[in-house]
Amino acid sequence: MDRIRTRAVILDLDDTLFDHRTSARAGLAHLVQELGGSPSDEIADAWEATAAHLMARRREGELDCAEYRRERVRHLVDDLRIDDPRRPDGPRPESDPHRLADAECDALYDRFLTLYEQEWRAFDDVLPTLRALADLRIPVAVLTNGPERRQQKKMRDLGLRDLVVGVWTSEGIGAAKPDPASYLTVCAAFGLEPADVLHVGDNPDHDLRGAQEAGLRALHLDRRGEAGVGGADAGGTRIRLLGELLDHL
Repeated sequence: MDRIRTRAVILDLDDTLFDHRTSARAGLAHLVQELGGSPSDEIADAWEATAAHLMARRREGELDCAEYRRERVRHLVDDLRIDDPRRPDGPRPESDPHRLADAECDALYDRFLTLYEQEWRAFDDVLPTLRALADLRIPVAVLTNGPERRQQKKMRDLGLRDLVVGVWTSEGIGAAKPDPASYLTVCAAFGLEPADVLHVGDNPDHDLRGAQEAGLRALHLDRRGEAGVGGADAGGTRIRLLGELLDHL
């Protein structure tokens, strides 16, 4: 009896194939230096925490993309002035003469994106895993909540695009993980039932539970061991390296 039950694999992109966290922190460090500051884990942690907070507001419709980016930059500049005795506690009011203008924020965020793109890199285990799946004749697709243009560019620049049948983004589909429509769109493109497809990614909600609820088999890729005891591994669904998915086909 053939041991392979999976007929296709869907992979997340950021922090699954692409080392987004390392690339973003490296780009941020360059930007902080250009602004005259000293890069640190604390600055990077604050940058990421601000992003999470503002993204929640964006999902609620309180901010658009431009406002999200501008507020990230304003928070960063305020963090870099932490030792400035003139710096008030809390966000700067719009009337504050030291508050960055929208155009300044836009320019700094564009600079961050340039520096970030210069640091793009795939994890070391990605190419061997994709080649192993190709040897097994198992087609692979990428499903990501990132923006269409940038995610497609990542796959091309990282040299991964020719190793997958397609790259589907939430922007292109019109639905984001964990919306079942996102996973089911890719399954339909494969011409397969969800139960025939394995989904793998780093986010327990988007890449494990959401995929399972849509009827797919799924694995949580926990590269940094952040799930902890009793986390997503309860049903044998957590792996630490991408190549370990081969044991779950």
